[in-house]
Amino acid sequence: MGVYELESRSKLSKALERVRVLLDATKSPKLASDVHHRYQDKYTLVETFTNTAAVSQLNALAEIGLTREQLAQLQQWAKTSVVSLKFEAEETCKFDREETREEEDPRKHVEEVSVGGVVQAAFTSKVVNKITEYYWKFEGKYQLLALRGVGAEPADRVCLREFSGRGELKTGNKSNPPRPEVAPKISELVDMSWLLHAIGASGTSPGFKVDRSSDKCRTPRRNPDVEKALEHFMRVGRWVSSIVSYLGNLMTIEPGVAAKLDFTTISADSVFCPVLPLMIEDNKDSAEETRGALEQPSSSSQAPSTLACVAGPTSPEDSLLLPVGDTNCLLGEEARTLKEKCNEISQVFPDAGLACSKTAVFMIALQHCGRMCTAWSEAVDYVEDMLRKQLAAAIGKEVWPADFASYMSFHNRKLFKQEYAPAPFCFAVRRSKNHSPEGTVSIEELAVGAGGDSNIEQPIVTIVAKSNAEHLMTLPISASTNVAFGGDRYLHAYLSHQFEHQAGAKLSLISKARQFSSMLVIIGRVASISSFDPKYAAIIQNKDELTIPLELSTIPTPKEFKDAIESLSPEQQAFAKAFRSMQLESTLFGVLVVQIKPQMEKVLNLAEDSLTKEIKLTQDLMQLFVKYQIPTDLLSFDGTAEGADGIEIVDPSAGDRLQAVKSHVKAMLEMIEQEKNEEVEQRKQEHLYEDPFAGKAAPPPSKGPSPPGIFKGGAKGKGGVGGGGGGGCGGMCFGMAAGAPVMKNAARCRPAAAPPQQPRQQVQQQQQQQQPLQRQPTPSRQHDETQLAGTRDYTQVPKQMDEQFEKLDRDSALRPTIIDPSKTWTKTSQKALLASPSTSVLRASEQKAEKDAAFDLLDALTKSGALPLTHASLHIVIAATHCFDRSVTETIVQDNQNPIDKVERSSLILASTIHQQPAAALINDAHHSRVSAASPQLFLTD
Repeated sequence: MGVYELESRSKLSKALERVRVLLDATKSPKLASDVHHRYQDKYTLVETFTNTAAVSQLNALAEIGLTREQLAQLQQWAKTSVVSLKFEAEETCKFDREETREEEDPRKHVEEVSVGGVVQAAFTSKVVNKITEYYWKFEGKYQLLALRGVGAEPADRVCLREFSGRGELKTGNKSNPPRPEVAPKISELVDMSWLLHAIGASGTSPGFKVDRSSDKCRTPRRNPDVEKALEHFMRVGRWVSSIVSYLGNLMTIEPGVAAKLDFTTISADSVFCPVLPLMIEDNKDSAEETRGALEQPSSSSQAPSTLACVAGPTSPEDSLLLPVGDTNCLLGEEARTLKEKCNEISQVFPDAGLACSKTAVFMIALQHCGRMCTAWSEAVDYVEDMLRKQLAAAIGKEVWPADFASYMSFHNRKLFKQEYAPAPFCFAVRRSKNHSPEGTVSIEELAVGAGGDSNIEQPIVTIVAKSNAEHLMTLPISASTNVAFGGDRYLHAYLSHQFEHQAGAKLSLISKARQFSSMLVIIGRVASISSFDPKYAAIIQNKDELTIPLELSTIPTPKEFKDAIESLSPEQQAFAKAFRSMQLESTLFGVLVVQIKPQMEKVLNLAEDSLTKEIKLTQDLMQLFVKYQIPTDLLSFDGTAEGADGIEIVDPSAGDRLQAVKSHVKAMLEMIEQEKNEEVEQRKQEHLYEDPFAGKAAPPPSKGPSPPGIFKGGAKGKGGVGGGGGGGCGGMCFGMAAGAPVMKNAARCRPAAAPPQQPRQQVQQQQQQQQPLQRQPTPSRQHDETQLAGTRDYTQVPKQMDEQFEKLDRDSALRPTIIDPSKTWTKTSQKALLASPSTSVLRASEQKAEKDAAFDLLDALTKSGALPLTHASLHIVIAATHCFDRSVTETIVQDNQNPIDKVERSSLILASTIHQQPAAALINDAHHSRVSAASPQLFLTD
C-alpha cells in the first residue's frame, strides 16, 4: 500500500467517524468496500455522491454570493447558451510622495587623548544617516461575474462578488516602482454549464444519472456521463486554484500589514466535506426510511441555509446507500461548518484594506469548493479501486502479461480440436522416426517481468499447418549458384500479446546439435512461391548451441493504415501501399534446416544410412569439405575398384561403395599431411636461408672463389632458393661443396610423371554417371505454371491475413509483426570431448564467416546446385501482435473488457487463415455457443 493510498484511507476513516457522530446511533455507515453489495450498486453510489458534490458546489457558490434568484436566471441561460463564471482583477500602482528622515547609527565612535599614558580626555562621535523613502499608492480590485456566452451585453452579465482595496507600498528608489503602474488585467474563466444542466428543471435538486445502456458505458467510472462530470470538476478545481493563488499574493502585498496577520488560518480543512463513498448494511429500517423519503417532496429534506439539496432515490432498492435525509443532514453540516469558519475568519482579519476579511472569506469558500472537487475525484477512483482489489482478491494475485500468456496456452488446448491445436515450436532434426535426432531447432520465449508459470525459456506455441513439398524451391548461395530443396513445409502463426506497450516475453531461435551430429540452419524470407531468400546461415555440429535473439516490430493495423493515407494524394497513397506490401511480405520469417549426412551420402554415391555409424569418416568428410574445400568428385565412389588398374565393379554393394570412399578420404588426408610436412620443411629452409648460421659458429671466410654449384643469390622458387621453380632442387644444395651427394632430393628434382591413362571402361562409366546430371534441368526451369498449379503461395498469406484483420478485428488491435534476428548472437561450443563448453559472441564479421562456411558446404554437397537437397524442412513463421492500451488488470477494470475473448478471437482469425478452414470447423463443439456469442463476426458467411 503506497503513501498516497494510506493518506486517502486515513482521511476517509476520519470522515467516517464524523459521519457516525452526525447520524442516528442506529445507523452504521461504512465505506463501500466494507459492505457486501452488487455491481449495479457501484453505479448508484457514483450517482449519489456526484449529486452530493453538485449540491456542495452550489452551496459554496452561495457563500460566495450566489442567490436563488441568480441561480434561476443562470439555469434559464443554460438552456440555450454556455454559462461561465469569470474572475477579473485589476491592479494599479502610482507614486504618492517622498519623505526624508534622519536616523542615528546605533554605533558610536570614541577617541581618547592620553598624556604620559594617562587618559586625559575622550571624544565621542556618532553618525546620523539621512534616509529618503518613496511611497506608492496601490489599488487592487476584482469581481466575480456569471456570463451568458461571452457576456457582450450588460444583460448577459451577473455580478456575484466584487471588491476594491487600497494599500501603501514603500521603496528606497523612485526609479523602480514595486508594482507596474497598470498591470495587465487578470481573467480566469470556467464553464459551469454541466452543473446547471445537472440541476435540471427542479432548480434545487440535481438529477445526475449514468446511462448504462450506452455502448460507450464501460464501468461506473468509465462512461461518458462520469467523464463529463470529471471534466467539470477538474476544470473548476484548476480555476479555483488559480484564483486562490492570486488572492493569497494580493493579501500579502503589504509587508507591514502581512506581518501582523496569521494567514495559516485561511484554510478550509476544518469544513466538513459530504462527498464520501458510503453505504450501510441492508436492513428494514433503512428501506422504510427510503420509502418515506420517496413519498415526501424533496424540499422537506433540504437542510436550512443551503441553496440546494439532494432529492430522493428512484427506487427502494437503493437502501444500501445513505437515506436522503441523512445525505442532506451531511450537507447541512457542511453549510454549518463553512459558515462557522467564515465567521472565525471575519474576526481575525480587518474589515478594510487589501488583507481584509471579505477576501479571506472568499478564499475559504473557494478552497472548500476545490477540496470538494478533489474529494469527488478520489471517490470515483475509490470505486474503481474497489473493482481492482476485488478482482485481485478473487484470483489471489495481480495478473501480469506472463500470467495471461500462460492462461491462453491452457485455454487454446481446450478450445481447438486436436488436429488444429497449437503446438510448441520445437522440432527434432531427424531422417525418420527410426533414426535418432541430429539435434533440435526451436523458438523459445523468456517471460519478461513478474508472473508466468516458469522463469526459464520455453518453446513458443504456434498454430501450424504441415504440407509435403509439391515442388522444389530454390535458394541462392552465390550470384551464379542456386540450390534446390524439397522436404516438409511448415506454416506457423504466432500470436503475441502486448499490454500497455510492454511485451510479455523475449524470443530466441535456438539450434542445438548432438555429439557427432551436424546440420545446417539457414534464416531468411520467402521471396516467392518458388524461392527462399537466405540472410544468415550456420553449421551446427558436435554439441554446438547457437542462440539468436529475435526482435519483434509491429506495423500499423489495416484500419490505422487506411485512416493515415485517406488524406494523402494518389501518388503518396501509391507509395505507402507499395511500401506496406513489402512490409507484409517481410512478416514471413523462414528457417530452413538441412540434414548433412543424407546429402553427403547422396553426393558421394553411397547407399542410404552408410554414414550413420561412420563417425570418424563423417568428421573427416566435414573437415575436407569445410576446411579444405575438397571437391566431392575426388572423394565420391566412381564405380571402380581401388588401385590404378580401373577395374569396374559390377553391382557394387553398400560396403564396396563405403570402402572406396574411405580409401579416397584416407589418401586425401595423407596427401594433405604430406603437404603440411613439406610446407613446414619449406619454412625451415626459408628461415635457414635468411640466417644460415643461426645457432652455429660462423665458418672461416673463404680465401678463394666460390665453388661451382653454390648459389649465393637468385630468385625464390616454390621449393626454396635457386633458379627454377617446380623442377629444381628447391635450394636444398645451398652451402654444399661441389660434388656433394644430392640423391636424397633427386626424386624431387625430376619432372613429374604423366598421369596414367584411364581405362576406357572407367571413362565410359564416369560419362554415364555425369549424363543424368547434365540432362537434369535447373530448378528454375522446373517451376512452370503446370507444376505450380494448386500449390499454396506463402507470399500471399500476409495479404490474406491482413484482409482478415480488417474484416474481423473490429477493435483494430491486431498488428502484423516483423521478426528480425538480433545483431548479436551467442554460440556455445565444445572443442573436444574432455574440454569444457565455451561461449562466444557472434557479431557481423563472425556471422558472415559462419554464413560463408555454411554456403561452401552447401556448394560441395549439391555439386554447385546440380543435386537438390532432399532431406530439408522449411519453417515459415508469420507473426501478429494483439495490442492492448492498458495493463491486464486495467483492461479488465477500466475498459470492462475480457482480454481472453479478444485474444481468442485473434487466435481464431490466425488459425482460420493458416488452415484455410472456417472458425466453426476449428473449435470443439462444447465452445461453439460461447465463442459465437462473444465473436459473432467469425461465424458470418459471405
